Amino acid sequence: MMMMKILKLAATIALLLPSIAAQAANPVVYKLKPITLTNGWQVTGSITTDGSTGYLTPANIVDWNLKIVQTTDMVWTEKDSNDLNISGVSSDGQKVYVSTSPDGMSDGGTLYVSRGGSRGQIPTSGVIADFTSTSFNLGYGYGGIAGWQDEIGGLNYVGLNQRNNTQYRAASVLKGRPNVFAINVPILGTNPIMMTMFGTITTDGTIGPLAPKNIVAWRITARNQDISYMTKANSVVLAASGVAAGVNGITVDHASGQFAIGVGGRRPTFVTIADFTDPVFSNGFANYYMGSFGVMGDKSPLVGTNAKTYTVAR
Repeated sequence: MMMMKILKLAATIALLLPSIAAQAANPVVYKLKPITLTNGWQVTGSITTDGSTGYLTPANIVDWNLKIVQTTDMVWTEKDSNDLNISGVSSDGQKVYVSTSPDGMSDGGTLYVSRGGSRGQIPTSGVIADFTSTSFNLGYGYGGIAGWQDEIGGLNYVGLNQRNNTQYRAASVLKGRPNVFAINVPILGTNPIMMTMFGTITTDGTIGPLAPKNIVAWRITARNQDISYMTKANSVVLAASGVAAGVNGITVDHASGQFAIGVGGRRPTFVTIADFTDPVFSNGFANYYMGSFGVMGDKSPLVGTNAKTYTVAR
């Protein structure tokens, strides 16, 4: 079924509608309506025309900037994980601190939550700060680590590089929310995957040393984001039939309209912003197709049966 979509796109590229656009004025930038696809993919960005109104051809679309992101989250809460791995942790009501190694040879404190494996699953941990031999054994010395253990991706950590015999600020209280602290974890990676960790921990208000019983709630998220971009520098308008610009923004006709941007060839990579040419998906579909991997995420239908056009950008 997806092969039909690809063949249909390839056939349509050579059969674009002739332009009946009004005389171009100044370039106009339209904000793309976010396209939320399956498998955690989302497409956002902008489309720039030469200012023409009416039906457009690829020549009238002079620039674009599409951001394609797949977001995968791993979340720990007090309902599905434990906070037993806490030592050397304290709070003054404004910050939560974790003690670093006293001398670079002995264990410091730890603050992390974990979820045990079951039925063959690998245990996972969200590490806010660890200044123990675990940090040393992973090659970070006793300067500390933060990050997480992933069921599939393995160990994902960043060094904290803290001095010995100090108090590391692991979290800060949220304004207007007493005893709720936002965790402080550096960005773990940016290329090829953006890796971040964020969330909150909630205490019972205890000032001074904290034990597991004093941390009553938490929501910690480890996030992987596969991010790519399509611009005029690395892609082209593959199809723009039934695409028009006017007071309603950029629209695509429900009757055989098609709008796609990407790279052609034997293993094309493209974003289908809207396609109404496939009779199997008569009310339209959008997708992200990546080279030899195929369809990464899709969405259908886009409109109801009685719709005449579909607005893709304003």
